[in-house]
Amino acid sequence: MKLILKEYLSLLKESKELDSLTPELLLSMGHDVISKAKIGVRQYGVDVASIGVDEDGIKKAFLFTIKEGNLGRSDWNGGSSQAVKPSLDEIIDDYIPTHIEQGYEGLIRKVVVLTSGDLLQNVQLNWSNYTKKYSKENEIEFDFWSGDRLALLMEKYIFSEHIVPQNLRSRFRKTLALIGDVDYDLRDYFEYIDVILFQDSLKAKSEKEILKALQLVYLSLNILIYWTKNENNLKHALLASERTLLNVYGFLSTNNFLKKKKFKEVFYKVYGKHILVSGEYSTKIYPLIEIENGLSYRGADFLQESLTLFEQLGILASYGSLYHSSAYINKTQDEFDYLEYGTIKEHIMLMIKNHKGLYNPVYDEHVIDISLALHLLELWNELEFIDKWIYNLISHIEFAYYQGKYFPIDTNSFEDLVECNLGDSKETKEYIRTSTLIPTLAFWCVKLDLIE
Repeated sequence: MKLILKEYLSLLKESKELDSLTPELLLSMGHDVISKAKIGVRQYGVDVASIGVDEDGIKKAFLFTIKEGNLGRSDWNGGSSQAVKPSLDEIIDDYIPTHIEQGYEGLIRKVVVLTSGDLLQNVQLNWSNYTKKYSKENEIEFDFWSGDRLALLMEKYIFSEHIVPQNLRSRFRKTLALIGDVDYDLRDYFEYIDVILFQDSLKAKSEKEILKALQLVYLSLNILIYWTKNENNLKHALLASERTLLNVYGFLSTNNFLKKKKFKEVFYKVYGKHILVSGEYSTKIYPLIEIENGLSYRGADFLQESLTLFEQLGILASYGSLYHSSAYINKTQDEFDYLEYGTIKEHIMLMIKNHKGLYNPVYDEHVIDISLALHLLELWNELEFIDKWIYNLISHIEFAYYQGKYFPIDTNSFEDLVECNLGDSKETKEYIRTSTLIPTLAFWCVKLDLIE
């Protein structure tokens, strides 16, 4: 697990990612986090500040300056944002004299340089001389937390045996080992999340323990997402973040925890992560959407084409709905990215226009993907486009019914689908029935006044 965590830390390419992880780790260590990194706000060298008990048992004020990757000579006193010495100078000259919270004046100040990498040999002498000089002059302690140390702390305080039993750790490791396989169904990760949230009497534990478990789930999701990116397999990241979001909401909702501020904060982090992954996945398929039949595998197999198209439509429409909802959760009207929202709209319409396979649902449950898209198209007031799409859907379903093939069957079994269209062991009429698709399309027609 230490190797997995160290590898994960090395993949954190943006400072804000390590900035957001550090407070989570400190909270798990029992620290009281005073301040976190904020974009656009002068930090005076301090990215995160906390109060906690040090390894020697003494309560101290910890002041963290966070850097990325390995720190070498060019990072010590260069002109880059990674430069260590200017940050340390600001902490000593500006932050400590004016920013230490009232009531903590009597605590020892401990300045920590934290990085996901290592302190390289060619800068160790600079570090040693600097810390010796200023610790003596200002009665300040210094420390360096490397990627190795962070991995050890994360394993001890977040992936602890108390929270994650050994058998669960092996499931998580198995998930990461198989994440590059496009046919892997993520069952090990889903069971891992399920056990943490629902099968360990978590609801009966203290709020501190519940928060730790939720933070563990969020961290685990982040690790999985980074592995999927490394394997160029974002679909697994999308499915994992979607299931995690639903499970976290299910746990909080079932146990009436949604009003707990700290719990809700973790939920919104998972929500935000899912939107981010959905956006990255959608951006990846946009170029294919813009080409006629670009998502259709050149129409080599009608059934597989239909399944692929409706799956991708549902993913993009879900992203659009979540993005729309996010405007009411954590964005003001000025902050809402209308350009991104418009891009989603453009590509949903292009997907339907460029892929005639979206006139031919083969599962009754494809009405879910259709309705998600119709919901957004209605929000965008694209009634003419809706009218044309529903007309084509109904026309093709009717034609399939009389033809006796490619009619939307009322199961989600691929075997039934193949048997209905390619087999001869059963009467076709046993398959060509629908329970929800046609009534739901009729509902949309009435709702939108498309009476014809």
